[in-house]
Amino acid sequence: MPGGSNPSNRLLSQSADQQKQVKTVQSLLTAKKDKDIKRQPPKRTRSDVSTDSNTSMDLSGIINFQKDLDEIKFSLRDVTTKDDLNEVTKDLVKTADLENMVTGIVKKLFNKLESTLDKKMNERLNKIQTEMQEKVEALSIENEHLRRKIDQNEAKTLSIRKELSETTEIAKETNISSNYNEQYSRKNNIKVYNFPWKEQQDLRQEFIQMVKSDLNKTLHDRDIVAIHCLPAQREPRPLIVRSFSTDVKRSIMRKRKELRNKVKFVDDVTTRNMALIKGLEDSGRFDQVWYFNYGIYGRTDIGLQMKYGLYDDINKRLREGK
Repeated sequence: MPGGSNPSNRLLSQSADQQKQVKTVQSLLTAKKDKDIKRQPPKRTRSDVSTDSNTSMDLSGIINFQKDLDEIKFSLRDVTTKDDLNEVTKDLVKTADLENMVTGIVKKLFNKLESTLDKKMNERLNKIQTEMQEKVEALSIENEHLRRKIDQNEAKTLSIRKELSETTEIAKETNISSNYNEQYSRKNNIKVYNFPWKEQQDLRQEFIQMVKSDLNKTLHDRDIVAIHCLPAQREPRPLIVRSFSTDVKRSIMRKRKELRNKVKFVDDVTTRNMALIKGLEDSGRFDQVWYFNYGIYGRTDIGLQMKYGLYDDINKRLREGK
């Protein structure tokens, strides 16, 4: 047995030593007897008798020792010997064999477990792969359907964009034309600011009188087709004066710088043209912006003078200089 000294082993070892020692004594006695028989003299002297007496005493001690050994052997008859242990343990599995056996069993179990896991894993992977493939195919079909819809929508969008672009251009042209027509219809109009206002006043006669007194220009009733106040939050409200002809208007506007009492005469410009004028002034690119003969003009600090429309790209026009 591995590890440590066992009392049974020590006892068996002592028994084996004793047996070896007994055999040695017996062998000596037997050899001694044979030797004595061969050397026995034909006659015995006194000295021989004395020697025999001593020899007899030695043999008696040896015999007693032999008896003690026999008793010890008898006492140890039930003690387990090495041979007994070998007989009992010969069929037992050695430690190395047991380790090999356990290792083999564990390897087999591990291989079996690994094979089982691989099989289950492969089955699971195959199932997932099949499910994913089905989903991919379904998504592919759906994507194809969506792609067709997108193509159709893109075609519709392109058509709508084209229509929108055309509509925008038409709207711009319509707006430009409408603005021009509106401005043309106002060609004989004069807008008057800070005109003195009072209750029960005759606007026509008071306007004719102001032109005569301030501008030294005589007008007749027929020269003023219409005159009325515009709605306003503050007083005095501005007036719109429609002259009979462009010549009448031109003759008045030519002398407007001579007006007194902060009265101001200006052209009756449309709302869209007024927005264009404000945009040009706010750009900071022009020294002067004005209205003339149905159009809006601007002059830069380098003396570049051009007419601008409602939808012109101002920066581009200035870069190109045309």
